[in-house]
Amino acid sequence: TAEAFHDDLLAIKNSLLENDDSVLISGDFEELLQAVEVFGFYLATIDMRQDSSVHEACVAELLKSANIVDNYSELTEVEKVAVLLKELQEDPRTLSSTNVSKSEILEKELAIFRTARLLKDYIGEEVIKQHIISHTESVSDMFELAILLKEVGLVDTERARVQIVPLFETIEDLENSNEIMKQYLGYDIVKRWIKNSNNYQEIMLGYSDSNKDGGYLSSGWTLYKAQNELTKIGEERGIKITFFHGRGGTVGRGGGPSYDAITSQPFGTIKDRIRLTEQGEVIGNKYGNKDAAYYNLEMLVSAALDRMVTRQIADPEELVDFREIMDGIVHDSNVIYRDLVFGNEHFYDYFFEASPIKEVSSLNIGSRPAARKTITEISGLRAIPWVFSWSQNRIMFPGWYGVGSAFNHYIKAEEGNLEKLQHMFETWPFFRSLLSNVDMVLSKSDMNIAFHYAQLAESEEVRSVFNIILDEWQLTKNVILAIEKHDDFLDESPSLKASLDFRLPYFNVLNYIQIELIKRLRNNNLTDDEISLIHITINGIATGLRNSG
Repeated sequence: TAEAFHDDLLAIKNSLLENDDSVLISGDFEELLQAVEVFGFYLATIDMRQDSSVHEACVAELLKSANIVDNYSELTEVEKVAVLLKELQEDPRTLSSTNVSKSEILEKELAIFRTARLLKDYIGEEVIKQHIISHTESVSDMFELAILLKEVGLVDTERARVQIVPLFETIEDLENSNEIMKQYLGYDIVKRWIKNSNNYQEIMLGYSDSNKDGGYLSSGWTLYKAQNELTKIGEERGIKITFFHGRGGTVGRGGGPSYDAITSQPFGTIKDRIRLTEQGEVIGNKYGNKDAAYYNLEMLVSAALDRMVTRQIADPEELVDFREIMDGIVHDSNVIYRDLVFGNEHFYDYFFEASPIKEVSSLNIGSRPAARKTITEISGLRAIPWVFSWSQNRIMFPGWYGVGSAFNHYIKAEEGNLEKLQHMFETWPFFRSLLSNVDMVLSKSDMNIAFHYAQLAESEEVRSVFNIILDEWQLTKNVILAIEKHDDFLDESPSLKASLDFRLPYFNVLNYIQIELIKRLRNNNLTDDEISLIHITINGIATGLRNSG
């Protein structure tokens, strides 16, 4: 094992030191020792991940083949948990049998879990530490994974060699996460699993689906509150809740300046570690050369340390008022966002006609298809093409829509409310980061270009959606600058402003070329060779905007 090899190297090192041969330790030997400490025999720890619906289907098949339950999926949540706990706690046998035929999906999943067991046995426990459950909606979702891990010997009554990590993604799931984790952490078998993991329980938070569901403010605020509540549950039980932030490259998917994002996390939610995803599109910029990589890694470490050791800046009593204010504003924002996205009968057609979503969907981007099934509704569309398309037509919709009206309603409700928001911006890191990201997104939008994309829509009713968006954009700009007490976007980021000013003329031109190419494509006036030009413009605009998908 890597541990045994490391012990041998230490024995050699100590022997050399004792015999005054320290000169032999420097150089290659030290580098080898360090490499084993950092990389083991596996280079990098990897996560497993699967959707909860797949786990349920597999467990239902196993229970049926073992003559335990014929219709597992039809049981209530309480009944499901009772069945699963009985199998986990009272019955040491496995449910699968070599003599019973299995569906293709069950065979595939069990093969993956067997491979995980093999890797952990031969390469070391650290090679795979977590299994993430996408769309965690209940306690049974977590115990279903435990059943599958038990099948290959990775879980027993005392120990889980792979930690079960729920991923809460939608607004509804984030709001329910508090109750789900309360129940899950209350079971004795779970307490033993966590005790064997040094009292750590990881929870993954999804930024993309929550934003598409309820808009930017609703997503950010729901995530903030969920972290506070989940941290409190852990503290009450003596468990260190650690968060894995599934951030995308764009503000609409949790992106934005990393340092600000970490230092604006709810106070007390970063104990001694934080995990976050870096999107493929930004990895080249952040870690493409040694100097940039050192800078960005140091920034992440210093931000995490800052959040861990810094005393709370905002007055705790004031925070209670701030949160009440935010609850009202966020509810209003959610209604405004959903009224357009899911309530306006022409919005769907506007999105598909006035953005290059169809062309984006044909590109090989992202790790999954553009839609979960087929692109017939907004809710089924995956987050990357959704955000990416709004970036391409320069509206940047997911990063700001609904913000302006919600704040404006609050400001107009009572004299002095604008001053309250300005005070929140000055004293509350979370609120400051929230608004600064909106500022940055608006600075990258261009409603003149967006107008030309709107002309791609065939009917006047569909094109009229643009006017609704334009009015909200102008209102959001005015309100954000008023709260920040700024004259223009990016007043606090002169270097980014200068960089954008330099880049904009080059990729603005690509937008106009793209519009013309899409127009010709939809009129069947483009050859197959020329269609690739659309993809070139898409890549060029994405590169110019940087955090675009």
